[in-house]
Amino acid sequence: MGTLPAGDNMVIGTVTGDPTVVVRDIQDPANARNLCTFDTSVLAPEFVSASAVAYETADNQIIGAQLAGGPTRILATYGAGVIGSGQYAISPDGRSVTYLDGNTWRLAGPSGNRVLATLPAVPGRGVNPDEDDSFLGFSPDGLYIALFQTFHVGGTGETAPDQVRRASDGTLAYSTSGMTMAVWASVPSRLFFRDATGNLHRWDPSTGLSSMTSLHWIRPRSSPDGRWIAYTFRTTSGIGGIGFYSVQANSVSNTTPPGRSGVRFLTNDLVWYKGERACSTCFGGQPTPTGVTYIYSIAGTSEITSRLSDVNDAWPRVTAPGL
Repeated sequence: MGTLPAGDNMVIGTVTGDPTVVVRDIQDPANARNLCTFDTSVLAPEFVSASAVAYETADNQIIGAQLAGGPTRILATYGAGVIGSGQYAISPDGRSVTYLDGNTWRLAGPSGNRVLATLPAVPGRGVNPDEDDSFLGFSPDGLYIALFQTFHVGGTGETAPDQVRRASDGTLAYSTSGMTMAVWASVPSRLFFRDATGNLHRWDPSTGLSSMTSLHWIRPRSSPDGRWIAYTFRTTSGIGGIGFYSVQANSVSNTTPPGRSGVRFLTNDLVWYKGERACSTCFGGQPTPTGVTYIYSIAGTSEITSRLSDVNDAWPRVTAPGL
């Protein structure tokens, strides 16, 4: 590919009518263009930096690659057969990867590959997509790593299902249980998550745990500047809607109409999401996609249809803090 655009907003995803996963420059949405494509065998691609990506292979490797081409490198390998195994996240500086390897949570980087925690085995049971979740991610400042998940349950402390660890040495900073749907937001970094009844909590490295509001969010995502958390919520008809939580004001606002889910931030102002409709014959009565996707402007409170049929990741992931 040619010269990479310095500082441009980019996404990894697919464009309507073509299943090929691409890196796309969306700095000028009206003139968005593909920068490069991924091989069809690539799984779970995400940005490492503005010029590098990571992805997984069918033989359980996490690979790092430069967008401009050249040799790839193996960042880590993981075992198969356990739910969540292979889930990974890249540090903000692009130098470390944290990932799940079977029942083991690991961190690989310049200082080697270490075990952060060995978790209880996953029991056999059904999955509730509105309540079950596995969140793994570095804080925006890179100082902490969180694993909040509902599958490896039964442990406490060092083996708890919900943990925050220090990225520098892997030591435990906070642990709890019974929580779900976590997301980092703002710098200094704060972790937001809820319990099964919808009570929203915030963990702060300085002030500890705080109760925020009542918000039964699903799959929350933070804006690059940490000002907003976008999420899906379930409407009374059973289909999804998109909401926005103001980190600064501890308040919520919603888009209209309902029938939307799977929100992802493209920029600090623009979010992408899918249309959905009710489906009584689908698994668990879950809504089904309409095949139409949208881009919504928070500042303009306006929605347009999108040419992006799916979004895996967006860059930059973190910008100057909005608060």
